[in-house]
Amino acid sequence: MKAAIYIRVSTQEQADEGYSIGAQTEKLKAYCKAKGWSVYHIYTDPGFSGSNTDRPALNQMLRDVKKREIDAVVVYKLDRLSRSQKDTLYLIEDVFLAHNVEFVSMNENFDTSTPFGRAMIGILSVFAQLEREQIRERMTMGLIERAKDGYWHGGGYDPIGYDYVDGELKINEYEALQVREIYKLFLAGTPIDRIQKTMRKKYTNKYGSWANHTSIRSVLTTPIYIGKITYCGEIYDGRHEAIIDEETYQKAQKRYDDISWTKGSGEHKKRPFQAKHLLTGLLYCGNCGARYFGKGNYSGRGENKRYYPYYTCYSRAKTQKRMIIDPDCRNESYPVFRLDDIITKEIMKLSFDPSYFKLLQDTKYEEPENNNAVLESRINDIDAQMKRILDLYQFGNIPMKDLSSRIDNLNREKQSLIDQIVDEEDPQEPAISVKDAKDLLATAANILDNGSLAERRELVHALIDSIELVDQDIVIRWAFV
Repeated sequence: MKAAIYIRVSTQEQADEGYSIGAQTEKLKAYCKAKGWSVYHIYTDPGFSGSNTDRPALNQMLRDVKKREIDAVVVYKLDRLSRSQKDTLYLIEDVFLAHNVEFVSMNENFDTSTPFGRAMIGILSVFAQLEREQIRERMTMGLIERAKDGYWHGGGYDPIGYDYVDGELKINEYEALQVREIYKLFLAGTPIDRIQKTMRKKYTNKYGSWANHTSIRSVLTTPIYIGKITYCGEIYDGRHEAIIDEETYQKAQKRYDDISWTKGSGEHKKRPFQAKHLLTGLLYCGNCGARYFGKGNYSGRGENKRYYPYYTCYSRAKTQKRMIIDPDCRNESYPVFRLDDIITKEIMKLSFDPSYFKLLQDTKYEEPENNNAVLESRINDIDAQMKRILDLYQFGNIPMKDLSSRIDNLNREKQSLIDQIVDEEDPQEPAISVKDAKDLLATAANILDNGSLAERRELVHALIDSIELVDQDIVIRWAFV
Protein backbone atom coordinates (compact mmCIF):
# COMPACT_ATOMS: atom_id res chain seq x y z
CA MET A 1 0.00 0.00 0.00
CA LYS A 2 1.30 3.44 -0.99
CA ALA A 3 0.06 6.00 1.54
CA ALA A 4 -0.15 9.76 1.14
CA ILE A 5 0.27 11.70 4.38
CA TYR A 6 -1.63 14.98 4.40
CA ILE A 7 -0.77 17.68 6.97
CA ARG A 8 -2.40 21.06 7.45
CA VAL A 9 -1.74 23.68 10.10
CA SER A 10 -2.79 27.26 10.49
CA THR A 11 -0.48 29.57 12.43
CA GLN A 12 -2.98 29.94 15.28
CA GLU A 13 -3.61 26.18 15.56
CA GLN A 14 0.11 25.42 15.64
CA ALA A 15 0.60 27.85 18.50
CA ASP A 16 -2.51 27.00 20.55
CA GLU A 17 -3.17 23.30 20.00
CA GLY A 18 0.21 21.76 19.29
CA TYR A 19 -0.69 20.61 15.75
CA SER A 20 2.82 21.36 14.50
CA ILE A 21 4.01 19.94 11.21
CA GLY A 22 6.69 17.94 12.98
CA ALA A 23 4.29 16.44 15.52
CA GLN A 24 1.76 15.38 12.87
CA THR A 25 4.48 14.00 10.57
CA GLU A 26 6.07 11.87 13.30
CA LYS A 27 2.78 10.32 14.43
CA LEU A 28 1.51 9.63 10.91
CA LYS A 29 4.76 8.05 9.73
CA ALA A 30 4.71 5.78 12.77
CA TYR A 31 1.09 4.86 12.02
CA CYS A 32 1.93 3.93 8.40
CA LYS A 33 4.91 1.88 9.55
CA ALA A 34 2.72 -0.05 12.00
CA LYS A 35 0.24 -0.78 9.18
CA GLY A 36 3.03 -1.92 6.88
CA TRP A 37 2.36 0.91 4.38
CA SER A 38 5.05 2.76 2.46
CA VAL A 39 4.83 6.57 2.47
CA TYR A 40 4.45 7.76 -1.11
CA HIS A 41 4.66 11.47 -0.27
CA ILE A 42 4.02 13.92 2.58
CA TYR A 43 1.76 16.76 1.44
CA THR A 44 1.93 19.83 3.67
CA ASP A 45 -0.19 22.99 3.70
CA PRO A 46 1.31 25.33 6.32
CA GLY A 47 -0.74 28.38 7.30
CA PHE A 48 -3.86 27.44 5.31
CA SER A 49 -7.43 27.52 6.61
CA GLY A 50 -9.55 24.38 6.53
CA SER A 51 -12.69 26.33 5.59
CA ASN A 52 -12.17 25.70 1.85
CA THR A 53 -10.26 23.34 -0.43
CA ASP A 54 -8.16 25.94 -2.24
CA ARG A 55 -4.83 24.67 -0.89
CA PRO A 56 -1.77 23.88 -3.06
CA ALA A 57 -0.63 20.65 -1.38
CA LEU A 58 -4.20 19.32 -1.17
CA ASN A 59 -4.75 20.01 -4.87
CA GLN A 60 -1.47 18.28 -5.75
CA MET A 61 -2.52 15.26 -3.69
CA LEU A 62 -5.91 15.16 -5.44
CA ARG A 63 -4.15 15.18 -8.82
CA ASP A 64 -1.98 12.23 -7.70
CA VAL A 65 -5.08 10.40 -6.46
CA LYS A 66 -6.66 10.75 -9.90
CA LYS A 67 -3.47 9.48 -11.52
CA ARG A 68 -3.80 6.30 -9.39
CA GLU A 69 -0.45 6.97 -7.71
CA ILE A 70 -1.85 6.50 -4.20
CA ASP A 71 -3.67 3.68 -2.39
CA ALA A 72 -4.53 5.47 0.86
CA VAL A 73 -4.71 9.00 2.31
CA VAL A 74 -3.85 9.41 5.99
CA VAL A 75 -4.49 12.49 8.16
CA TYR A 76 -3.97 13.13 11.88
CA LYS A 77 -7.51 14.42 12.43
CA LEU A 78 -10.61 14.84 10.24
CA ASP A 79 -10.52 18.62 10.45
CA ARG A 80 -7.00 18.56 8.99
CA LEU A 81 -8.63 17.55 5.70
CA SER A 82 -11.44 20.11 5.98
CA ARG A 83 -13.51 21.91 8.59
CA SER A 84 -16.60 21.62 6.39
CA GLN A 85 -18.69 18.45 6.64
CA LYS A 86 -19.79 19.00 3.05
CA ASP A 87 -16.23 19.30 1.72
CA THR A 88 -15.05 16.33 3.80
CA LEU A 89 -17.82 14.11 2.46
CA TYR A 90 -17.20 15.26 -1.12
CA LEU A 91 -13.45 14.50 -0.91
CA ILE A 92 -13.97 11.07 0.68
CA GLU A 93 -16.86 9.86 -1.50
CA ASP A 94 -16.38 11.58 -4.85
CA VAL A 95 -12.58 11.72 -4.99
CA PHE A 96 -10.89 9.13 -2.74
CA LEU A 97 -13.34 6.22 -2.85
CA ALA A 98 -14.22 6.95 -6.48
CA HIS A 99 -10.56 6.27 -7.32
CA ASN A 100 -10.25 3.22 -5.00
CA VAL A 101 -8.25 5.16 -2.42
CA GLU A 102 -8.87 4.41 1.26
CA PHE A 103 -9.07 7.25 3.76
CA VAL A 104 -7.80 7.11 7.35
CA SER A 105 -8.07 9.68 10.12
CA MET A 106 -5.76 8.54 12.91
CA ASN A 107 -7.22 10.51 15.82
CA GLU A 108 -10.85 9.40 15.25
CA ASN A 109 -9.82 5.86 14.23
CA PHE A 110 -11.73 6.49 10.99
CA ASP A 111 -10.76 3.98 8.29
CA THR A 112 -12.89 3.47 5.15
CA SER A 113 -11.37 0.01 4.61
CA THR A 114 -13.31 -1.23 7.68
CA PRO A 115 -17.09 -1.76 8.11
CA PHE A 116 -17.16 0.84 10.90
CA GLY A 117 -15.40 3.40 8.67
CA ARG A 118 -17.88 2.83 5.86
CA ALA A 119 -20.75 3.27 8.32
CA MET A 120 -19.20 6.56 9.42
CA ILE A 121 -19.58 7.87 5.85
CA GLY A 122 -23.34 7.52 6.23
CA ILE A 123 -23.21 9.42 9.52
CA LEU A 124 -21.14 12.14 7.87
CA SER A 125 -23.77 12.38 5.13
CA VAL A 126 -26.48 13.01 7.72
CA PHE A 127 -24.49 15.78 9.38
CA ALA A 128 -23.53 17.28 6.02
CA GLN A 129 -27.23 17.44 5.10
CA LEU A 130 -27.99 19.04 8.48
CA GLU A 131 -25.24 21.59 7.87
CA ARG A 132 -26.70 22.43 4.44
CA GLU A 133 -30.20 22.88 5.89
CA GLN A 134 -28.92 25.14 8.65
CA ILE A 135 -26.93 27.22 6.18
CA ARG A 136 -29.99 27.56 3.95
CA GLU A 137 -32.20 28.63 6.87
CA ARG A 138 -29.69 31.24 8.10
CA MET A 139 -29.07 32.57 4.60
CA THR A 140 -32.78 32.82 3.79
CA MET A 141 -33.54 34.74 6.98
CA GLY A 142 -30.63 37.11 6.44
CA LEU A 143 -31.47 37.73 2.78
CA ILE A 144 -35.13 38.44 3.53
CA GLU A 145 -34.11 41.07 6.08
CA ARG A 146 -31.68 42.63 3.59
CA ALA A 147 -34.43 42.76 0.95
CA LYS A 148 -36.84 44.40 3.42
CA ASP A 149 -34.18 47.02 4.10
CA GLY A 150 -33.89 47.68 0.37
CA TYR A 151 -30.54 46.00 -0.20
CA TRP A 152 -29.83 43.63 -3.08
CA HIS A 153 -29.00 40.09 -1.94
CA GLY A 154 -25.59 40.04 -3.67
CA GLY A 155 -24.25 36.81 -5.11
CA GLY A 156 -21.98 35.55 -7.84
CA TYR A 157 -22.79 38.25 -10.39
CA ASP A 158 -24.32 41.71 -10.41
CA PRO A 159 -27.35 42.68 -12.53
CA ILE A 160 -26.36 44.27 -15.84
CA GLY A 161 -26.65 48.04 -15.44
CA TYR A 162 -25.36 48.07 -11.88
CA ASP A 163 -22.11 47.41 -10.01
CA TYR A 164 -22.18 45.96 -6.51
CA VAL A 165 -20.02 48.34 -4.45
CA ASP A 166 -19.67 48.20 -0.66
CA GLY A 167 -22.86 46.20 -0.28
CA GLU A 168 -25.00 48.47 -2.47
CA LEU A 169 -25.98 48.68 -6.14
CA LYS A 170 -24.46 51.63 -8.04
CA ILE A 171 -25.44 52.52 -11.60
CA ASN A 172 -22.92 51.53 -14.27
CA GLU A 173 -23.60 54.30 -16.82
CA TYR A 174 -22.34 52.38 -19.87
CA GLU A 175 -24.48 49.34 -19.07
CA ALA A 176 -27.44 51.52 -18.03
CA LEU A 177 -27.33 53.02 -21.54
CA GLN A 178 -27.68 49.47 -22.92
CA VAL A 179 -30.61 48.67 -20.62
CA ARG A 180 -32.45 51.80 -21.78
CA GLU A 181 -31.82 50.89 -25.42
CA ILE A 182 -33.26 47.41 -24.89
CA TYR A 183 -36.48 48.94 -23.53
CA LYS A 184 -36.59 51.45 -26.38
CA LEU A 185 -36.19 48.75 -29.04
CA PHE A 186 -38.70 46.46 -27.35
CA LEU A 187 -41.40 49.13 -27.05
CA ALA A 188 -40.79 50.05 -30.70
CA GLY A 189 -41.90 46.51 -31.60
CA THR A 190 -38.49 44.90 -32.21
CA PRO A 191 -38.55 41.09 -31.64
CA ILE A 192 -36.40 39.83 -28.77
CA ASP A 193 -34.26 37.79 -31.17
CA ARG A 194 -33.43 40.95 -33.11
CA ILE A 195 -32.74 42.94 -29.94
CA GLN A 196 -30.26 40.29 -28.80
CA LYS A 197 -28.43 40.30 -32.13
CA THR A 198 -28.35 44.12 -32.18
CA MET A 199 -26.98 44.36 -28.65
CA ARG A 200 -24.40 41.68 -29.30
CA LYS A 201 -23.01 43.55 -32.30
CA LYS A 202 -22.97 46.98 -30.67
CA TYR A 203 -22.06 46.46 -27.02
CA THR A 204 -20.30 44.42 -24.38
CA ASN A 205 -21.16 44.18 -20.70
CA LYS A 206 -19.43 42.87 -17.58
CA TYR A 207 -20.19 39.30 -18.67
CA GLY A 208 -18.90 39.70 -22.22
CA SER A 209 -21.42 39.98 -25.03
CA TRP A 210 -25.20 39.68 -25.04
CA ALA A 211 -24.85 35.99 -25.81
CA ASN A 212 -28.43 34.76 -25.43
CA HIS A 213 -32.10 35.74 -25.33
CA THR A 214 -32.36 34.96 -21.61
CA SER A 215 -30.32 38.02 -20.65
CA ILE A 216 -32.59 40.27 -22.75
CA ARG A 217 -35.73 38.77 -21.22
CA SER A 218 -34.27 39.19 -17.74
CA VAL A 219 -33.64 42.91 -18.34
CA LEU A 220 -37.18 43.37 -19.63
CA THR A 221 -38.90 41.64 -16.71
CA THR A 222 -36.78 42.40 -13.63
CA PRO A 223 -38.20 45.12 -11.31
CA ILE A 224 -34.68 45.95 -10.12
CA TYR A 225 -34.48 48.49 -12.96
CA ILE A 226 -37.29 50.58 -11.43
CA GLY A 227 -35.62 50.61 -8.01
CA LYS A 228 -37.24 47.48 -6.58
CA ILE A 229 -35.77 44.43 -4.81
CA THR A 230 -37.30 40.98 -5.27
CA TYR A 231 -36.75 38.01 -2.99
CA CYS A 232 -38.78 34.84 -2.38
CA GLY A 233 -41.61 36.12 -4.57
CA GLU A 234 -41.96 39.42 -2.68
CA ILE A 235 -41.11 42.91 -3.99
CA TYR A 236 -39.59 45.59 -1.76
CA ASP A 237 -38.56 49.20 -2.30
CA GLY A 238 -34.82 49.29 -2.97
CA ARG A 239 -32.21 51.80 -1.87
CA HIS A 240 -30.62 51.88 -5.34
CA GLU A 241 -31.37 54.39 -8.11
CA ALA A 242 -33.76 53.32 -10.89
CA ILE A 243 -32.58 53.10 -14.52
CA ILE A 244 -36.07 52.85 -16.08
CA ASP A 245 -39.11 54.90 -15.05
CA GLU A 246 -42.13 52.94 -13.88
CA GLU A 247 -44.38 53.96 -16.79
CA THR A 248 -41.88 52.62 -19.33
CA TYR A 249 -41.46 49.43 -17.31
CA GLN A 250 -45.21 48.80 -17.09
CA LYS A 251 -45.62 49.33 -20.86
CA ALA A 252 -42.85 46.78 -21.43
CA GLN A 253 -44.57 44.28 -19.09
CA LYS A 254 -47.83 44.66 -20.97
CA ARG A 255 -46.18 44.06 -24.34
CA TYR A 256 -44.16 41.16 -22.94
CA ASP A 257 -47.34 39.51 -21.64
CA ASP A 258 -49.10 40.11 -24.96
CA ILE A 259 -46.39 38.39 -27.01
CA SER A 260 -45.66 35.67 -24.45
CA TRP A 261 -49.19 34.41 -24.00
CA THR A 262 -50.82 32.35 -26.74
CA LYS A 263 -54.54 32.02 -27.38
CA GLY A 264 -56.15 28.74 -26.51
CA SER A 265 -59.74 27.66 -27.00
CA GLY A 266 -62.42 30.30 -26.49
CA GLU A 267 -61.38 33.17 -24.26
CA HIS A 268 -58.81 31.17 -22.31
CA LYS A 269 -55.10 31.82 -22.48
CA LYS A 270 -52.21 29.55 -21.62
CA ARG A 271 -49.06 30.62 -19.83
CA PRO A 272 -45.91 30.73 -21.95
CA PHE A 273 -43.48 27.85 -21.52
CA GLN A 274 -41.68 27.83 -18.19
CA ALA A 275 -38.89 25.30 -17.71
CA LYS A 276 -39.55 22.76 -14.96
CA HIS A 277 -36.18 21.03 -15.21
CA LEU A 278 -32.60 22.11 -14.60
CA LEU A 279 -31.17 21.41 -18.07
CA THR A 280 -34.08 22.32 -20.35
CA GLY A 281 -32.78 24.54 -23.15
CA LEU A 282 -29.20 23.23 -23.02
CA LEU A 283 -29.64 19.69 -24.35
CA TYR A 284 -29.15 18.66 -27.98
CA CYS A 285 -29.30 15.29 -29.69
CA GLY A 286 -25.91 14.35 -31.09
CA ASN A 287 -27.58 11.89 -33.44
CA CYS A 288 -30.08 14.09 -35.32
CA GLY A 289 -29.38 17.61 -34.00
CA ALA A 290 -32.82 18.19 -32.46
CA ARG A 291 -33.30 19.58 -28.98
CA TYR A 292 -34.01 17.47 -25.91
CA PHE A 293 -36.88 18.37 -23.58
CA GLY A 294 -38.28 17.16 -20.27
CA LYS A 295 -41.36 14.96 -20.02
CA GLY A 296 -42.41 12.04 -17.85
CA ASN A 297 -44.65 9.08 -17.15
CA TYR A 298 -46.71 7.99 -14.15
CA SER A 299 -46.24 4.53 -12.70
CA GLY A 300 -48.20 2.70 -9.99
CA ARG A 301 -51.62 3.31 -8.51
CA GLY A 302 -53.12 5.11 -5.55
CA GLU A 303 -50.58 6.10 -2.91
CA ASN A 304 -47.85 4.30 -4.87
CA LYS A 305 -48.41 6.39 -7.99
CA ARG A 306 -45.17 8.19 -8.89
CA TYR A 307 -44.07 10.57 -11.66
CA TYR A 308 -40.80 9.68 -13.40
CA PRO A 309 -39.41 12.59 -15.48
CA TYR A 310 -36.84 12.13 -18.23
CA TYR A 311 -35.15 14.10 -21.00
CA THR A 312 -35.83 12.90 -24.54
CA CYS A 313 -35.16 13.98 -28.12
CA TYR A 314 -37.97 15.90 -29.88
CA SER A 315 -37.42 13.80 -33.02
CA ARG A 316 -37.94 10.59 -31.05
CA ALA A 317 -40.89 11.87 -29.00
CA LYS A 318 -42.70 13.40 -32.02
CA THR A 319 -44.73 15.68 -29.71
CA GLN A 320 -44.12 18.83 -31.79
CA LYS A 321 -43.91 18.44 -35.55
CA ARG A 322 -41.87 21.61 -36.09
CA MET A 323 -39.16 20.34 -33.69
CA ILE A 324 -38.62 17.01 -35.47
CA ILE A 325 -35.43 16.77 -37.56
CA ASP A 326 -35.15 13.01 -38.09
CA PRO A 327 -38.35 11.04 -37.40
CA ASP A 328 -36.28 7.81 -37.27
CA CYS A 329 -34.02 9.05 -34.46
CA ARG A 330 -33.75 6.58 -31.58
CA ASN A 331 -31.20 8.39 -29.42
CA GLU A 332 -31.37 7.44 -25.76
CA SER A 333 -33.56 9.17 -23.19
CA TYR A 334 -32.10 10.13 -19.80
CA PRO A 335 -33.79 10.14 -16.37
CA VAL A 336 -33.88 13.77 -15.24
CA PHE A 337 -32.34 13.08 -11.85
CA ARG A 338 -29.45 11.05 -13.29
CA LEU A 339 -28.46 13.59 -15.94
CA ASP A 340 -28.93 16.54 -13.56
CA ASP A 341 -26.66 14.76 -11.06
CA ILE A 342 -23.95 14.14 -13.68
CA ILE A 343 -23.88 17.79 -14.74
CA THR A 344 -23.97 19.23 -11.21
CA LYS A 345 -21.12 16.92 -10.19
CA GLU A 346 -19.08 18.24 -13.13
CA ILE A 347 -19.69 21.79 -11.91
CA MET A 348 -18.76 20.80 -8.35
CA LYS A 349 -15.60 19.19 -9.69
CA LEU A 350 -14.74 22.45 -11.47
CA SER A 351 -15.23 24.43 -8.26
CA PHE A 352 -13.08 22.06 -6.15
CA ASP A 353 -10.32 21.19 -8.64
CA PRO A 354 -8.38 24.11 -10.22
CA SER A 355 -6.41 21.72 -12.44
CA TYR A 356 -9.65 20.44 -14.00
CA PHE A 357 -10.79 24.02 -14.62
CA LYS A 358 -7.44 24.78 -16.30
CA LEU A 359 -7.75 21.66 -18.46
CA LEU A 360 -11.20 22.71 -19.68
CA GLN A 361 -10.08 26.33 -20.11
CA ASP A 362 -7.42 25.15 -22.58
CA THR A 363 -9.92 23.04 -24.55
CA LYS A 364 -10.56 24.15 -28.12
CA TYR A 365 -13.97 23.28 -29.52
CA GLU A 366 -14.47 22.50 -33.17
CA GLU A 367 -16.32 25.23 -35.01
CA PRO A 368 -19.93 24.17 -35.71
CA GLU A 369 -20.79 23.13 -39.23
CA ASN A 370 -21.94 26.06 -41.32
CA ASN A 371 -25.40 25.23 -42.67
CA ASN A 372 -26.13 28.69 -44.05
CA ALA A 373 -26.67 27.45 -47.60
CA VAL A 374 -29.26 24.88 -46.46
CA LEU A 375 -31.03 27.41 -44.24
CA GLU A 376 -31.11 30.06 -46.98
CA SER A 377 -32.49 27.52 -49.45
CA ARG A 378 -35.33 26.72 -47.05
CA ILE A 379 -36.02 30.46 -46.55
CA ASN A 380 -36.34 30.82 -50.34
CA ASP A 381 -38.77 27.88 -50.37
CA ILE A 382 -40.87 29.56 -47.67
CA ASP A 383 -40.95 32.83 -49.62
CA ALA A 384 -42.15 30.91 -52.68
CA GLN A 385 -44.84 29.13 -50.62
CA MET A 386 -46.13 32.44 -49.22
CA LYS A 387 -46.31 33.88 -52.74
CA ARG A 388 -48.35 30.88 -53.94
CA ILE A 389 -50.72 31.17 -50.94
CA LEU A 390 -51.25 34.88 -51.65
CA ASP A 391 -51.95 34.07 -55.30
CA LEU A 392 -54.55 31.47 -54.25
CA TYR A 393 -56.21 34.03 -51.97
CA GLN A 394 -56.23 36.63 -54.76
CA PHE A 395 -58.10 34.22 -57.03
CA GLY A 396 -60.56 33.33 -54.27
CA ASN A 397 -59.29 29.77 -53.79
CA ILE A 398 -58.42 30.12 -50.09
CA PRO A 399 -60.41 31.83 -47.27
CA MET A 400 -58.88 34.63 -45.17
CA LYS A 401 -58.88 32.47 -42.01
CA ASP A 402 -56.70 29.81 -43.64
CA LEU A 403 -54.52 32.48 -45.27
CA SER A 404 -53.64 34.12 -41.94
CA SER A 405 -52.92 30.84 -40.18
CA ARG A 406 -50.65 29.49 -42.94
CA ILE A 407 -48.80 32.78 -43.43
CA ASP A 408 -48.22 33.09 -39.64
CA ASN A 409 -46.79 29.55 -39.45
CA LEU A 410 -44.47 30.16 -42.38
CA ASN A 411 -43.32 33.50 -40.97
CA ARG A 412 -42.48 31.88 -37.63
CA GLU A 413 -40.44 29.19 -39.35
CA LYS A 414 -38.68 31.77 -41.51
CA GLN A 415 -37.75 33.91 -38.48
CA SER A 416 -36.40 30.82 -36.72
CA LEU A 417 -34.23 29.98 -39.74
CA ILE A 418 -32.95 33.56 -40.00
CA ASP A 419 -31.89 33.39 -36.33
CA GLN A 420 -29.86 30.24 -37.05
CA ILE A 421 -27.82 31.73 -39.89
CA VAL A 422 -24.20 32.08 -38.79
CA ASP A 423 -22.38 35.36 -39.41
CA GLU A 424 -19.03 34.14 -40.81
CA GLU A 425 -17.42 37.50 -40.11
CA ASP A 426 -18.47 37.41 -36.44
CA PRO A 427 -16.46 34.58 -34.80
CA GLN A 428 -17.96 33.18 -31.62
CA GLU A 429 -16.36 34.42 -28.44
CA PRO A 430 -16.84 32.72 -25.07
CA ALA A 431 -20.15 33.77 -23.50
CA ILE A 432 -18.47 34.60 -20.19
CA SER A 433 -14.89 35.37 -19.20
CA VAL A 434 -12.68 33.02 -17.20
CA LYS A 435 -12.78 35.45 -14.27
CA ASP A 436 -16.58 35.53 -14.28
CA ALA A 437 -16.69 31.73 -14.49
CA LYS A 438 -14.42 31.48 -11.43
CA ASP A 439 -16.61 33.97 -9.56
CA LEU A 440 -19.67 31.86 -10.35
CA LEU A 441 -17.92 28.66 -9.28
CA ALA A 442 -17.02 30.24 -5.93
CA THR A 443 -20.75 30.25 -5.07
CA ALA A 444 -21.69 27.10 -7.03
CA ALA A 445 -21.71 24.65 -4.12
CA ASN A 446 -24.05 26.79 -2.05
CA ILE A 447 -26.42 27.52 -4.97
CA LEU A 448 -26.57 23.89 -6.11
CA ASP A 449 -27.19 22.70 -2.54
CA ASN A 450 -29.50 25.43 -1.29
CA GLY A 451 -30.81 27.43 -4.26
CA SER A 452 -34.24 27.35 -5.87
CA LEU A 453 -34.71 25.74 -9.29
CA ALA A 454 -34.57 29.19 -10.91
CA GLU A 455 -31.30 30.04 -9.13
CA ARG A 456 -29.74 26.68 -10.01
CA ARG A 457 -30.85 27.01 -13.64
CA GLU A 458 -29.38 30.50 -13.81
CA LEU A 459 -26.02 29.21 -12.55
CA VAL A 460 -25.92 26.13 -14.82
CA HIS A 461 -27.04 28.06 -17.91
CA ALA A 462 -24.42 30.77 -17.24
CA LEU A 463 -21.59 28.20 -17.08
CA ILE A 464 -22.72 25.93 -19.94
CA ASP A 465 -23.52 26.83 -23.55
CA SER A 466 -24.88 23.43 -24.58
CA ILE A 467 -24.82 19.70 -23.83
CA GLU A 468 -24.75 17.13 -26.61
CA LEU A 469 -26.08 13.62 -25.96
CA VAL A 470 -25.20 10.58 -28.07
CA ASP A 471 -26.28 7.31 -26.45
CA GLN A 472 -24.23 7.22 -23.22
CA ASP A 473 -21.78 9.95 -24.32
CA ILE A 474 -22.30 13.39 -22.77
CA VAL A 475 -20.39 16.32 -24.26
CA ILE A 476 -20.53 19.59 -22.32
CA ARG A 477 -19.69 22.83 -24.12
CA TRP A 478 -18.63 25.27 -21.40
CA ALA A 479 -19.49 28.96 -21.76
CA PHE A 480 -15.99 30.16 -20.75
CA VAL A 481 -14.11 28.14 -23.39
